[in-house]
Amino acid sequence: MAVQPAHHAGPPIAYGALVTTLPRILIVEDDVAIRGMLTAALGREALAVDNAGDGMAALEKLATATYAVIIVDLMMPRMDGYSFLDAFRELRLPLRPLIFVMTAYDDVALLKLDATLVHGYLKKPFDLEQVVKLVRDAAAVLHPAEDQPGIAPEAPSEDDRLSSA
Repeated sequence: MAVQPAHHAGPPIAYGALVTTLPRILIVEDDVAIRGMLTAALGREALAVDNAGDGMAALEKLATATYAVIIVDLMMPRMDGYSFLDAFRELRLPLRPLIFVMTAYDDVALLKLDATLVHGYLKKPFDLEQVVKLVRDAAAVLHPAEDQPGIAPEAPSEDDRLSSA
């Protein structure tokens, strides 16, 4: 499988090429202070962090980039987290990111979420260090080659699995 970022103008990266990009994280939050705090904290990690002020802007970002983790607030103007999740469900993406929702509301709001789509939730106010660890660990699940430079992004082929058996 060739890997090519949407903004890459050159030829596709060849099969077996090493993964050299950082896991991408998308923060979807309308509160500028919270969005800035999360962006700064996650930006200090080995992560590429993008952000969007609402669900519509997040969908635009998803059209041009692949994310390992998305953190989405449930209550936002223009397109809230619920509507974003509904639209996200219909997208055909090469990689399904892990999604965490943020909410300041009670647990009833969380009961409306599709457990097959949402990996977990963050209750506001949250502990920033715990969120950073959670996101860093979640990104590593979908982007494990970052922890081990030199690992090819593809899974072993059928021939590789048979020869090691």
